[in-house]
Amino acid sequence: MDGYKHYVRTDAAGVVVHGFSSAFESPEPTDICIDENAGRHFTLQLRNERGQLRYKMQKGKLVERTQAELDAEWNTRPAEPPSALELLGRQLVALELRQLEGRQ
Repeated sequence: MDGYKHYVRTDAAGVVVHGFSSAFESPEPTDICIDENAGRHFTLQLRNERGQLRYKMQKGKLVERTQAELDAEWNTRPAEPPSALELLGRQLVALELRQLEGRQ
């Protein structure tokens, strides 16, 4: 292609957390070259529609994480905090309950 190298960086579990081209970034000693003759831009989409990291290094190869792995990870995430509208609704309900209790 254009003679650029593409690299990935992994976390301690081997999950790919960053990808880049040598055209724009210099590799760190622990980065892994996945293509020695690639285009200028790193175009591999590292995240899925839920924002999860899609790839891992396994036995020296870049592989896609299984749906079971992604689902297990997703299920361990903390619950999403309530929106401003939900918080306002809760406050209104609490206020109405206090007003009702005051009438009795």
